[in-house]
Amino acid sequence: MVDPVRGRAEEAPAFWWIGPDDNPVLVENAEAVMPYLPYYLAGWPLKWAATGDDRKPDIQVVENSDGTFRVISSGLGAASLAFDNPYDAANGLSGELVSTYVSRAPQTVCLHAGAARVGDGLVVVIGDRFVGKSSVAIHLAVLGNRFFGDDQIALKLENPYSGMCLGLMPKVRLPLPDDCGDPFREFVDGYTSMRGDAMAYLKLWEGEASTFGETAPVRAIVFLVRTETGKSSLRPGSRPELLKAMVRTAFAPHISSLQLLSSMTRFVDSTDTYHLRFSSSRDAAVLLSRELRHLDEAAEK
Repeated sequence: MVDPVRGRAEEAPAFWWIGPDDNPVLVENAEAVMPYLPYYLAGWPLKWAATGDDRKPDIQVVENSDGTFRVISSGLGAASLAFDNPYDAANGLSGELVSTYVSRAPQTVCLHAGAARVGDGLVVVIGDRFVGKSSVAIHLAVLGNRFFGDDQIALKLENPYSGMCLGLMPKVRLPLPDDCGDPFREFVDGYTSMRGDAMAYLKLWEGEASTFGETAPVRAIVFLVRTETGKSSLRPGSRPELLKAMVRTAFAPHISSLQLLSSMTRFVDSTDTYHLRFSSSRDAAVLLSRELRHLDEAAEK
């Protein structure tokens, strides 16, 4: 039998369970993109799935006869994405794995944010698109703080509130800004696993970065505002402003709008919030790390 999409003899589909045993994602025909998945996603359990299961796959990977790909997800947040090559298709698969996993986790949302562990808790940095969330989070790692999340992190909206690492590989836009500093350049060069014209993907050592499923309490939410010039400044944040930004960027198709607003309001009200104005991601990370560590030292006295 000829597959009308692939344009060649149809083969029996292959299935994989990807994710923890209590919430695995069933993926069909991922073999062509699987070698490239670790560039984008790491730490997710993976095992072969029996083909006799009647369960419909959560995600299908389709390789077309011209070498292009489609990644098709079902269920909440369903999507059909097209890619020109297996590298980009693997990136798309990583995103759909995260979306599918989060959409089935009770009281959990996926937040567009960066995060690092400073002291005993997570510092979650949020803000408008392209404001520099990833850069600030990676600069915090350069300063010796444990990297936790790039681009997306999962938040548990139950007290005690915590974040969960989704295993997404950190990435930085290229070319690097002139003011990023030599330590940042050396950090990026030393940990780059794949580099393109516009992006470098990093693979950090286990001791320097959290792994998929690792959780930590949230100690602060920081709203970033980039300016053209001027020194970095940190002040208490406006809770309504932070709440609005978080709700706007949260992915939670399994939670009603009313419940999401109510849960995130309680989360913001119980967490320290800050407003950080900066023109340099490096200076912003230095200021943020220093001020939070000062608070830790004061609390120990």
